[in-house]
Amino acid sequence: MTSPLYLKLHLTDLGLFGKGLLLEAVNMNAVIPESLQKDLLALAESFKDGMSDQLMSLVLYGGLMKNDLVKERDLVNLMVVVKEINVRVLGLVADVMAKNPRRRQCRLLTLSLQDLKSSIDVFPIKFLDMQQDYEVLAGDDLVKDLEISRNNLRLRCEQEIKNLMLRLRQAYIARSENEATINRTMLGSYYDFLMAADVLAELKTGKVYRKDDDIIDANEGLGLDMSPFRRIQQIRQGKPIKDAEERRTTYEQLMATVRQAAVMADEL
Repeated sequence: MTSPLYLKLHLTDLGLFGKGLLLEAVNMNAVIPESLQKDLLALAESFKDGMSDQLMSLVLYGGLMKNDLVKERDLVNLMVVVKEINVRVLGLVADVMAKNPRRRQCRLLTLSLQDLKSSIDVFPIKFLDMQQDYEVLAGDDLVKDLEISRNNLRLRCEQEIKNLMLRLRQAYIARSENEATINRTMLGSYYDFLMAADVLAELKTGKVYRKDDDIIDANEGLGLDMSPFRRIQQIRQGKPIKDAEERRTTYEQLMATVRQAAVMADEL
């Protein structure tokens, strides 16, 4: 579901000094708060005004485009593609962000076009996730035609799941008595796992899954125990862990599911 059409102004060169305005429609996830949508469009205008000679594409992706519930202060993932990377260009990006009230909320992926093309095999999960749900806020659509190798996806999927498996173990060894830290670790593991689990389910079934519940259901269908992730969903919705025993049980189930997924990815 997308929001009503918002108009964005796309600067088009008309000559050496003049600039024309071309109106284009932007479809954002309808659940993004209206004030956040307006701020994102204002940020896009700032990028075009401040970097019109360098900006190739500004892309909104990640949770804001995928989720059914978006909060005012949720993380904003933006990919900024520029013609070249040097200190002058990075300084222009920094200047745009410094003036924006959402700057602390934004996570930028800043790439040259060559960086983008050469990074697909290194970060195939990130770009597949981006390709599934994104919106071009300014410039050209450089995402839709990205070609992502199935073999690269498999290898990266296994690596991401095994990295998470090891981080969960280390976090518990280091801070098992710190309730707040263990809670944060479980919450942080949610999206890390679901991004890899999305790919795992797609590689196993040949189907595309976009929403959290669809990914969880699909992996449950593969035989994974997804109950710890359903519990983490509840924590995110304001239903905290009751006591230390439930925390230990949920954490143990979480580690077991991640380990089982790692084995499954290895067998692909």
